[in-house]
Amino acid sequence: MPVTVPADFSDRVSPVLVKELRQGLRAKTFIALFLGLQIFLAVMLLSAGASSGSSQAGSTISGTIFLFFSIAVLLIQPLRGINALAGEVKDRTIEMMVLTRLTAWRIVFGKWIAIVGQSALLFATIIPYLILRYFFGGMNLFGELMFLLLLFLTSMALTAVTIGLSGSNSVIIRGLLPILGLPVGLWMMMMLTFARRMGGGGDLMEAVSLSTKESRIGVGVFVLAITYLGGSMLSLGASMIAPAAENHTLIRRLVALVLMIAALAAGLFGDYEEELQLLFVFVIAVPALVTAFVEYVPLVDIVRRPFHRLGPAGKVLGWFFYPCWPSGLLFGVAFTALSLLALAFHNDASSYHRWDEEEWTVILGMFGALMFPAVWQAFLFRGEDQRLGHYLLLLVGSFILLGILTALSDAMNSSSFLWGFAWHPLAYVAMLEEGDFSDSLLLTGVILCDVVIAGILLFRALAGLLSAERALDAAANPGSDS
Repeated sequence: MPVTVPADFSDRVSPVLVKELRQGLRAKTFIALFLGLQIFLAVMLLSAGASSGSSQAGSTISGTIFLFFSIAVLLIQPLRGINALAGEVKDRTIEMMVLTRLTAWRIVFGKWIAIVGQSALLFATIIPYLILRYFFGGMNLFGELMFLLLLFLTSMALTAVTIGLSGSNSVIIRGLLPILGLPVGLWMMMMLTFARRMGGGGDLMEAVSLSTKESRIGVGVFVLAITYLGGSMLSLGASMIAPAAENHTLIRRLVALVLMIAALAAGLFGDYEEELQLLFVFVIAVPALVTAFVEYVPLVDIVRRPFHRLGPAGKVLGWFFYPCWPSGLLFGVAFTALSLLALAFHNDASSYHRWDEEEWTVILGMFGALMFPAVWQAFLFRGEDQRLGHYLLLLVGSFILLGILTALSDAMNSSSFLWGFAWHPLAYVAMLEEGDFSDSLLLTGVILCDVVIAGILLFRALAGLLSAERALDAAANPGSDS
């Protein structure tokens, strides 16, 4: 009986995925990348095999494979998603997609999986080169395969970030942030995760080989971190193009909440380094707080109705999970408090003072820096779709201010003038560099600063939620005031 091969994709496959796959595989960018990668690797491998001894050729081949594959999947492929959603908005084709049965999530997911599918094709073509490298000897087979897989998983996460940010109207956010910020952030995350495993004379391949407990923990935390980051950014992208009636915030915040509670439990009952706990908490907290603080969708009755059906408790619960900016402020403050608890209690309740005063000043300064731009937005930029761009610009400006203040205090050999910037949490981090003030004084100052910022956000959040609730109640009962 002859075997029939399908002539086209199944109707069950998302039409967005089919369209993006066809266009992507035919794109000159992908064809040039695919052919260029094969040509470069083939030439470099032949050169390495001909000019190097057997002991040196193996490491040269491995380095060549990972270098070119990293450039292809960690830089070029993710950058292809910069204009994924903005292009649809600019061409006014997003409205036609939304009018179909496709949800915003399926649109975003289809664009993401199309680029990931092309990266998977590049990943598959690397395997024969690793097989050839095996015959040169001196190969940590499992470690190099695991490292190659981690590169591919990281590419999936970075692609999700660029596609999620592509829904922003700001060219700076879509372009400069992924190009400049993502490589730095990725390098810092990898070093914090695997640096200790490489410290005892080992190498990166050994650190990711899963041969030790520390290696398994490091790889597990890294994979969870990039998976959570990618999912958060895809959800953010879906929120940017979705109608106000779709609540993409609920799942995103619930996942962040569950992960932070898991981090708190792991800190209480686990047995691993504090630095790993710090990395875990910040990786969960930063995407959750940023996405919460930049919400701009107005609250509509169809979103709040499921919460109100649960009674007064459901109404209060909805205040933390509505997809609007006042709810984002309230959730952000509460999530910050939970994150600090996850850092305060490590191993057992008696370790509350495990972090010293200087370290707590830095930690509280960083969390305060995440909340600080939200204060400006709550009064100046509320309700508009540029909140993400404004927030990130203010956040970057805060760290630039930290660098300027630190440089000025070093040049003047005095940090007394920094008290004029005591309204900013990062000023206390700058004061630590000079050592002119006691650690306890700076810790007290940054705590008070964070409390004031959190208080302002809570006041603005509650006022905004009550105002939105009253407006919806008046619209639902127009004759109640007469």
